[in-house]
Amino acid sequence: MSRNLLEVTNLNTLYGRSHILHDLSFRLGQGQSMSLMGRNGMGKTTTLKSILGIVPPRSGQVFFDGEDISRLPTWKRMRRDIAYVPEGRGMFHNLTVKEHLQMAARAGSDGQSGWDYERVMETFPRLQERLSNLGTELSGGEQQMLAIGRALVTNPRLMILDEATEGLAPLIRQDIWNVIATVRESGISTLVVDKNIKALKKLCDRHVVIVKGRVHFDGGSRELDDNLEKVETALSV
Repeated sequence: MSRNLLEVTNLNTLYGRSHILHDLSFRLGQGQSMSLMGRNGMGKTTTLKSILGIVPPRSGQVFFDGEDISRLPTWKRMRRDIAYVPEGRGMFHNLTVKEHLQMAARAGSDGQSGWDYERVMETFPRLQERLSNLGTELSGGEQQMLAIGRALVTNPRLMILDEATEGLAPLIRQDIWNVIATVRESGISTLVVDKNIKALKKLCDRHVVIVKGRVHFDGGSRELDDNLEKVETALSV
């Protein structure tokens, strides 16, 4: 059994007086892929932002590779080899495709540099044709490819993707799923927020479903199959 790379313990996060996350806990093993599912407004993005320190939890802890990072600022958490692909993709309006990748590129904390500019170009040949375009000039699918490529050149041990295929055409969605599978095969752990149960079941080792800021389901793909009606109800009600 792989050791835990990410461990979230009893997170309680509030926006003002609105209590969003309620004692939220889960674990992600080294090299594993986990899906995070739930209807809109259930706390998925808040969970990611709590892990990253963008929205500090009121209580609870976040451990990364055994280290308590709960009190670290966001930039120091990211320097622990965590990469974030945000909802909306976060393009810089004044940077070209090439500049996005050059700006982000760095070796990992232990010197690993398996994901470099050339490898990203091989993985996303469409970006090779758009190097001089501004990031904001790309299509939605191309922007998502660039956002993932920009995350990969930081050589992370964990990549977090929020709404990985939201609003993309079916063929582009499949391209993104294929890339995430390639990332996983390279040994990078992934935490993926999306709504496509069928795709996530094939891609991920474990699945967490959130309902009103609480863990409603936490299990592997076989357990997901056994509880599919329960999960689908939670995602559709």
